[in-house]
Amino acid sequence: MRIKSDFITNSSSSSFIIGLSDITAKQLKKIHNHAIRAGDDSWRIIETEDTVEGSCLMDNFDMGEYLENIGIPNKVIKWWHS
Repeated sequence: MRIKSDFITNSSSSSFIIGLSDITAKQLKKIHNHAIRAGDDSWRIIETEDTVEGSCLMDNFDMGEYLENIGIPNKVIKWWHS
Protein backbone atom coordinates (compact mmCIF):
# COMPACT_ATOMS: atom_id res chain seq x y z
CA MET A 1 0.00 0.00 0.00
CA ARG A 2 1.30 3.46 -0.91
CA ILE A 3 0.84 6.30 1.58
CA LYS A 4 -0.02 9.69 0.10
CA SER A 5 0.08 13.04 1.85
CA ASP A 6 -2.45 14.61 -0.48
CA PHE A 7 -5.90 13.98 -1.95
CA ILE A 8 -5.94 11.34 -4.68
CA THR A 9 -7.78 12.08 -7.93
CA ASN A 10 -8.76 9.84 -10.82
CA SER A 11 -8.22 6.59 -8.94
CA SER A 12 -10.51 3.59 -8.73
CA SER A 13 -10.57 3.79 -4.95
CA SER A 14 -9.27 6.08 -2.24
CA SER A 15 -9.08 5.99 1.51
CA PHE A 16 -8.06 8.22 4.38
CA ILE A 17 -7.43 7.92 8.10
CA ILE A 18 -7.42 10.72 10.70
CA GLY A 19 -6.51 10.37 14.36
CA LEU A 20 -9.43 11.37 16.59
CA SER A 21 -7.00 13.34 18.72
CA ASP A 22 -6.34 15.59 15.68
CA ILE A 23 -9.96 16.74 15.20
CA THR A 24 -12.79 18.19 17.23
CA ALA A 25 -16.07 16.45 18.06
CA LYS A 26 -17.82 18.93 15.75
CA GLN A 27 -15.49 18.03 12.86
CA LEU A 28 -16.06 14.31 13.51
CA LYS A 29 -19.82 14.82 13.36
CA LYS A 30 -19.45 16.71 10.07
CA ILE A 31 -17.39 13.87 8.61
CA HIS A 32 -20.10 11.39 9.58
CA ASN A 33 -22.74 13.71 8.08
CA HIS A 34 -20.85 14.50 4.85
CA ALA A 35 -23.41 12.50 2.86
CA ILE A 36 -25.81 15.43 3.19
CA ARG A 37 -23.55 17.27 0.73
CA ALA A 38 -22.17 14.27 -1.15
CA GLY A 39 -25.46 12.51 -1.86
CA ASP A 40 -24.92 9.37 -3.94
CA ASP A 41 -21.17 10.09 -4.01
CA SER A 42 -20.72 9.70 -0.24
CA TRP A 43 -17.83 7.84 1.33
CA ARG A 44 -17.96 4.86 3.69
CA ILE A 45 -16.99 6.23 7.12
CA ILE A 46 -15.86 4.04 10.03
CA GLU A 47 -14.95 5.30 13.48
CA THR A 48 -12.64 3.22 15.65
CA GLU A 49 -11.45 3.87 19.18
CA ASP A 50 -8.62 6.10 17.93
CA THR A 51 -9.39 7.02 14.30
CA VAL A 52 -11.98 7.95 11.73
CA GLU A 53 -11.49 6.22 8.39
CA GLY A 54 -13.11 6.79 5.04
CA SER A 55 -13.12 4.92 1.76
CA CYS A 56 -14.82 5.06 -1.60
CA LEU A 57 -14.78 3.15 -4.85
CA MET A 58 -14.81 6.25 -7.02
CA ASP A 59 -13.47 9.72 -6.23
CA ASN A 60 -16.65 11.57 -7.14
CA PHE A 61 -17.07 13.70 -4.00
CA ASP A 62 -14.03 15.84 -3.20
CA MET A 63 -13.51 14.70 0.39
CA GLY A 64 -10.14 16.46 0.53
CA GLU A 65 -11.76 19.82 -0.14
CA TYR A 66 -14.58 19.03 2.30
CA LEU A 67 -12.16 18.13 5.12
CA GLU A 68 -10.24 21.34 4.45
CA ASN A 69 -13.47 23.37 4.53
CA ILE A 70 -14.36 22.00 7.97
CA GLY A 71 -10.93 23.00 9.27
CA ILE A 72 -8.98 19.73 9.25
CA PRO A 73 -5.37 20.39 8.22
CA ASN A 74 -4.02 18.13 5.46
CA LYS A 75 -0.99 17.27 7.59
CA VAL A 76 -3.13 15.12 9.93
CA ILE A 77 -4.72 13.11 7.10
CA LYS A 78 -3.12 10.00 5.63
CA TRP A 79 -4.38 9.26 2.09
CA TRP A 80 -3.90 6.12 0.03
CA HIS A 81 -5.42 4.42 -2.98
CA SER A 82 -5.42 1.00 -4.53
